[in-house]
This record gives sequence, C-alpha cells and structure tokens, in this order.
Amino acid sequence: MFLLKSLRTILLLCLNVVFIGKSNGLSLPPKSSHTCVIGAGYSGLAVSRYLKQLGLNFTAFEAAREPGGTWRFDPHVGRDADGAPVFTSQYKYLRVNTPRQTMEFDGYPFPESTPSYPSGPCFFKYLKSFVNKFDLLPNIQVRSLVTSVTWADDHWNLTYFRTDERGDHTVACDFVVVANGQYVRPVVPMYPGLDKYQGSIYHSHDYKAPEPYSDRRVLLVGAGASGLDLAVQLHNITEKLVHSHHLKYNQPNFSKRYVKKPDIHGFVENGVIFVDGSFEEVDDIIFCTGYEYYHPFLDETSGLTRSGKYVMPLYQHIVNMRRPTMTFIGVVNKVITKVMDAQAAYIASLIAGKFKLPSEQEMLDAWFDHAYRHKVAKEINTVGPEMDQYFAKLSKEAGITRNPPVLTHIRDFNAKNRLEDLFNYRDFDYEIIDNRSYKRWYNGGGKRAEECPVEES
Repeated sequence: MFLLKSLRTILLLCLNVVFIGKSNGLSLPPKSSHTCVIGAGYSGLAVSRYLKQLGLNFTAFEAAREPGGTWRFDPHVGRDADGAPVFTSQYKYLRVNTPRQTMEFDGYPFPESTPSYPSGPCFFKYLKSFVNKFDLLPNIQVRSLVTSVTWADDHWNLTYFRTDERGDHTVACDFVVVANGQYVRPVVPMYPGLDKYQGSIYHSHDYKAPEPYSDRRVLLVGAGASGLDLAVQLHNITEKLVHSHHLKYNQPNFSKRYVKKPDIHGFVENGVIFVDGSFEEVDDIIFCTGYEYYHPFLDETSGLTRSGKYVMPLYQHIVNMRRPTMTFIGVVNKVITKVMDAQAAYIASLIAGKFKLPSEQEMLDAWFDHAYRHKVAKEINTVGPEMDQYFAKLSKEAGITRNPPVLTHIRDFNAKNRLEDLFNYRDFDYEIIDNRSYKRWYNGGGKRAEECPVEES
C-alpha cells in the first residue's frame, strides 16, 4: 500500500496536475457554442455525424482536398498538390486486415454482400457514402491545415493555414475534438551507418505500389501489419526481398526471392549487416516500423504531458482532465476501428450535455488505476484485452450504444488467424449471429476481393 501511494505521488508530481476548479462535471453548453474538429478521416467523420444528429454547431478542419483521412489514396510523397503534408498511408491493392464488422460506423453497415475484407478504395467509397448520407460536407472545411490550438482563458483559439489561399486564419472554439489520426508520424529507427547508405530510404507511410520495386533488391524492416502486407505484395516482384524482423508466426510459402533475416546491426554504403554477421546488398529500404502520436499544433496551454508514445492525463482515453473542453479520438492502442466510433459518440453526448463528467478527483483516480496497472508510460493509452470492458464503460457513462462482446471475439480470432494463414485469411466472410457469436466461411477468394456494392449517394 505504501508503494502504491508513493508511486501515485510521484506520478502526480511528474504530471504537475492542476485540478480545473471544483465543479462536478461539464454543464450543458449554450446552443451557440462552437465545436472544432481536427481532421475528417474516419474519427473526424464519426464525431461529425453525432454532433450533427444532436443539432450542435461544429466545423471539421481537414488539410486535404476531400475527407477520408488515411483511406484516401494520394500519389504524392511528403507533400500533396497544395503543399500540405500527406497524412494518408494508403497504397494500391490494399485490403483491410480486420473484418469490416469491426470497422463499421454504428447503425451504418456495409451492404450485406460486401466481402468482409474489402479493398482500400471500397472502404474509402464507404466513407464517402457516409458523408453523403449524413450531409456532413457543409460542416467540413477542406484545405485547412491546423497549425495551432491554444487556450485563451475561457475558449480555444484554433489557427489553420488555407493551402489554397496561402494564408492563416484563427477561429474561437468552445470545444476541440482532436481527431487527426493514429498513423501520422512515421517512426524510423536510427542505426549505425544509416546516414552513409547510398540507396533509397522510405517508410511504409510513403509506399504507394509494388511496381516501382520490380527487379530490385529491397530490404523490408518490421513485421507488423504493414510489414507483413508489403511482404505479400513484394516477394514475387522484387529481385530479392530481404525481410528483417523477429516476429514468431507461421511464415507462408513466400517465393525463393524472399530471405528472412534477424535484427539489423548497421548499414554500409551499399547494404546492411545483421546481428548474425551476415550481409545483404540492397537497393531500397522500406521501414515498416510504426507510427507515433503527433499533435504539433498543441502547446503547454493544453495542460497535457505528451510524447510520441503517450498523451496524458486523459480520462477514458478521451477527455483532457486539465481542460475537459478538449477531447481526443484515437489516442488508444490495441483496439478495433469501431472503438473510435464509440469514442465519437461519447464526445458528442458530452458536448451536448447528455451526461456530466465525474469530479476531477474521481477522473484522476480512474486514470491512475489504469496507469498503475500498465506501469510504463508508453502503455498508458493501451486498452488491448480490456476492450470489451472499455465499450461497457463508455456506454454506461454516456448512454451510448454498447458494442457487443462478439466484436472482441472476432478481433482476437482474426489477430491469431492472420499470423497462422497470412496468404488466405482474407478469403473468408463473417456474419454476426448475436451479441456473443459469429459464423465464418470460405468465400472462394479471387475476384471476391474486388466486389464493392457500396453506393456513394
């Protein structure tokens, strides 16, 4: 008990937590209040739908020319046609890697005949149909890159750069919803000699298609979702695909051009040395090494402690406890996409005054209980095995739709099955039978993956 109290005291001192007054929650805002949503990808669109349904005044600021976030393909690398950063990580021939039932907006399913693992363009089409269905375009301001969000005594000042007009504008916001995505800032590890390497260096964020790597010697680093997906795309097209990773899984029957390698020791001008002392000469490097949280528009007035690995303290992984008129969607690890829709419903209900937050002390206690269980800072925003309980907590507190336990069952089976049958796991369709059960069957594969019965309007 003494250790627990001591750890709590240390965490509080590190966070320098300052309670936000003595009220017991957030009172109903006036109808004239204005909510600013940062981003119009999946998360931004989710919260926009709920805000609109509740009759609230809001604007979603999107840097690109159209909504869609990471599901919108952009052929540019680094900067788009307007000079704004390319935030999307979409590439040709992508298919979702979890069944669509774990990704659908509440009450807005794909048509029943859609394959359970639709293509990236099909999912983008689904998002566009969602925008049209709920008439969200009038509330989305495109080509508006948010550059600063600061606290100004009783509201937020949000500054954005219009990429078409080449000018800055500032608006006042009573509430801010940060929904700029999970996959924004690529992580590229530093290795000895990497600065001396003479070939091309990319992150999977900038990967667009397999064709440019035809007959080239490619080093692929990492075996997360993108690393495995790119291995499938590249193993038959490259002269040699050298894959450095330490994942233990049922490796499929890659082509003879595929070479599995251990972790990297360092680089030289023309290639890479591995920890086992072996060497491979390579033309291109693609790092599939993940992403960090990225909120460059926030400063110290947000009251948050931030890094690429965590944002804290957030109540329910959503509410900025220091300034609860700022909320986040997607600052949460090891969950399905549908969690972001639930977070969006929670936020909209909060802004509409449908429920009140607990006291600052109660929020802090709940946050600390979670932080203590995970112990290390980079795990602070992790839900993982507790996902079903997380759905239940959000539903109970905010009165929103409770996502059923069957979604957790599907997530867990899919995660295991993907590693057991990488080449074929997408060739199956799913159907939810009830809150706790589903069925799954082989759909024949092949052309089935190209079917997309989604209508945009």
